Amino acid sequence: MANGTPGNDNSSGEQLTQWLKEAGQRAGRSAPGAAAGDDGDETYNSPASLHRYLEELAGRPLRSHAEVLDFLEQVAGGEHRAHHDQRRQRMVREGTLLFMLAVSYLHYYYWEVQVQIATLKSVNTFLPAANLRPVKGVL
Repeated sequence: MANGTPGNDNSSGEQLTQWLKEAGQRAGRSAPGAAAGDDGDETYNSPASLHRYLEELAGRPLRSHAEVLDFLEQVAGGEHRAHHDQRRQRMVREGTLLFMLAVSYLHYYYWEVQVQIATLKSVNTFLPAANLRPVKGVL
């Protein structure tokens, strides 16, 4: 992602604009007589050809930066939302499982302690009541 934060809706558009700027700078630095594809790289596209390709895909002219971003959001927006929903469901599921694991462990621990307490041998001690002891000097 452009700024390192997942879930940023404009990051793909920002990456595209950054790529277009860099491609324009590379094209400006290349030799004036050399064509863009002379180095044998068939995947190279100039910013103008990429813009024409995006317009063909959109089926309408994309005149501004905002229109290009809107088109990219339309194309990739559903996948991002679906990925976000799946990630959210996974987090809820894992959180629920961790909570249930903690509760089941505590439940087991509680009952284990109760069973151990119940199996302890009891020690019965008898103490005489305080009012039944003979009092010295009263007789």
